[in-house]
Amino acid sequence: MQFEPETESGKIIWEIGRVRDACLLLAGERPYREFPLDWMLGRLGLAGFRILEARRFPIRYRARYVNGQLNMCLARIERFSSNGLGMAMRAYVEELRARALQLNERQDGLWHGNDYVIAVEPM
Repeated sequence: MQFEPETESGKIIWEIGRVRDACLLLAGERPYREFPLDWMLGRLGLAGFRILEARRFPIRYRARYVNGQLNMCLARIERFSSNGLGMAMRAYVEELRARALQLNERQDGLWHGNDYVIAVEPM
Protein backbone atom coordinates (compact mmCIF):
# COMPACT_ATOMS: atom_id res chain seq x y z
CA MET A 1 0.00 0.00 0.00
CA GLN A 2 1.35 3.41 -0.97
CA PHE A 3 1.07 6.39 1.31
CA GLU A 4 1.30 10.09 0.61
CA PRO A 5 4.55 11.41 2.10
CA GLU A 6 4.24 14.08 4.76
CA THR A 7 7.80 15.44 4.78
CA GLU A 8 9.10 18.04 2.37
CA SER A 9 11.82 15.61 1.27
CA GLY A 10 9.31 12.81 0.70
CA LYS A 11 7.05 15.04 -1.35
CA ILE A 12 9.86 16.17 -3.65
CA ILE A 13 11.15 12.60 -4.11
CA TRP A 14 7.63 11.51 -5.07
CA GLU A 15 7.35 14.43 -7.48
CA ILE A 16 10.64 13.43 -9.11
CA GLY A 17 9.38 9.85 -9.41
CA ARG A 18 6.10 10.94 -10.98
CA VAL A 19 7.76 13.20 -13.56
CA ARG A 20 10.32 10.48 -14.37
CA ASP A 21 7.54 7.94 -14.91
CA ALA A 22 5.57 10.41 -17.04
CA CYS A 23 8.60 11.04 -19.25
CA LEU A 24 9.23 7.32 -19.68
CA LEU A 25 5.60 6.64 -20.58
CA LEU A 26 5.39 9.57 -23.00
CA ALA A 27 8.57 8.28 -24.68
CA GLY A 28 7.01 4.83 -25.10
CA GLU A 29 8.92 3.13 -22.28
CA ARG A 30 7.75 1.36 -19.14
CA PRO A 31 8.60 2.65 -15.64
CA TYR A 32 10.62 0.43 -13.32
CA ARG A 33 9.18 -0.75 -10.01
CA GLU A 34 10.71 -2.46 -7.00
CA PHE A 35 8.73 -4.99 -5.01
CA PRO A 36 7.73 -3.97 -1.46
CA LEU A 37 9.38 -5.83 1.41
CA ASP A 38 6.12 -7.39 2.65
CA TRP A 39 5.34 -8.72 -0.82
CA MET A 40 8.85 -10.19 -1.15
CA LEU A 41 8.64 -11.88 2.25
CA GLY A 42 5.37 -13.53 1.29
CA ARG A 43 6.60 -14.69 -2.10
CA LEU A 44 9.87 -16.05 -0.73
CA GLY A 45 7.88 -18.12 1.77
CA LEU A 46 5.64 -19.45 -0.99
CA ALA A 47 8.73 -20.31 -3.05
CA GLY A 48 10.07 -22.54 -0.28
CA PHE A 49 12.46 -20.24 1.55
CA ARG A 50 12.67 -19.60 5.28
CA ILE A 51 13.23 -15.96 6.18
CA LEU A 52 16.26 -15.65 8.45
CA GLU A 53 16.30 -11.89 8.72
CA ALA A 54 15.02 -8.78 6.99
CA ARG A 55 16.41 -5.31 7.56
CA ARG A 56 15.39 -1.87 6.36
CA PHE A 57 17.86 0.92 5.72
CA PRO A 58 16.75 4.57 5.45
CA ILE A 59 17.50 6.20 2.11
CA ARG A 60 19.15 9.61 1.85
CA TYR A 61 18.99 10.88 -1.70
CA ARG A 62 21.58 13.40 -2.86
CA ALA A 63 22.14 15.73 -5.81
CA ARG A 64 23.45 12.82 -7.89
CA TYR A 65 20.08 11.05 -7.62
CA VAL A 66 18.10 14.21 -8.38
CA ASN A 67 20.22 15.01 -11.43
CA GLY A 68 20.31 11.40 -12.64
CA GLN A 69 16.54 10.97 -12.54
CA LEU A 70 15.80 14.34 -14.12
CA ASN A 71 18.51 13.96 -16.78
CA MET A 72 16.96 10.61 -17.70
CA CYS A 73 13.67 12.45 -18.16
CA LEU A 74 15.26 15.13 -20.35
CA ALA A 75 16.83 12.44 -22.55
CA ARG A 76 13.35 11.03 -23.26
CA ILE A 77 11.75 14.36 -24.24
CA GLU A 78 13.05 14.10 -27.82
CA ARG A 79 10.76 11.09 -28.28
CA PHE A 80 7.56 12.84 -27.17
CA SER A 81 4.99 13.08 -29.95
CA SER A 82 4.38 16.78 -29.20
CA ASN A 83 7.09 19.44 -29.34
CA GLY A 84 4.96 21.75 -27.21
CA LEU A 85 4.58 19.12 -24.52
CA GLY A 86 8.32 18.49 -24.65
CA MET A 87 9.11 22.17 -24.19
CA ALA A 88 6.69 22.45 -21.26
CA MET A 89 8.08 19.28 -19.66
CA ARG A 90 11.66 20.54 -20.04
CA ALA A 91 10.74 23.77 -18.21
CA TYR A 92 8.95 21.80 -15.48
CA VAL A 93 11.90 19.41 -15.05
CA GLU A 94 14.36 22.28 -14.66
CA GLU A 95 12.10 24.07 -12.16
CA LEU A 96 11.76 20.81 -10.19
CA ARG A 97 15.54 20.30 -10.32
CA ALA A 98 16.11 23.77 -8.84
CA ARG A 99 13.63 23.15 -6.01
CA ALA A 100 14.99 19.66 -5.27
CA LEU A 101 18.65 20.72 -5.25
CA GLN A 102 17.86 23.70 -3.03
CA LEU A 103 16.03 21.43 -0.56
CA ASN A 104 18.84 18.86 -0.75
CA GLU A 105 21.37 21.55 0.16
CA ARG A 106 19.23 22.96 2.96
CA GLN A 107 18.56 19.54 4.55
CA ASP A 108 21.90 17.84 3.76
CA GLY A 109 20.13 15.21 1.69
CA LEU A 110 16.59 14.16 0.95
CA TRP A 111 15.51 11.44 3.39
CA HIS A 112 12.65 9.28 2.18
CA GLY A 113 11.80 5.59 2.23
CA ASN A 114 13.87 2.51 2.90
CA ASP A 115 15.94 -0.03 1.05
CA TYR A 116 15.92 -3.56 2.39
CA VAL A 117 17.97 -6.74 2.52
CA ILE A 118 16.50 -10.20 3.11
CA ALA A 119 18.50 -13.25 4.23
CA VAL A 120 16.86 -16.60 3.41
CA GLU A 121 17.62 -20.30 3.31
CA PRO A 122 15.83 -23.15 1.52
CA MET A 123 13.30 -25.02 3.68
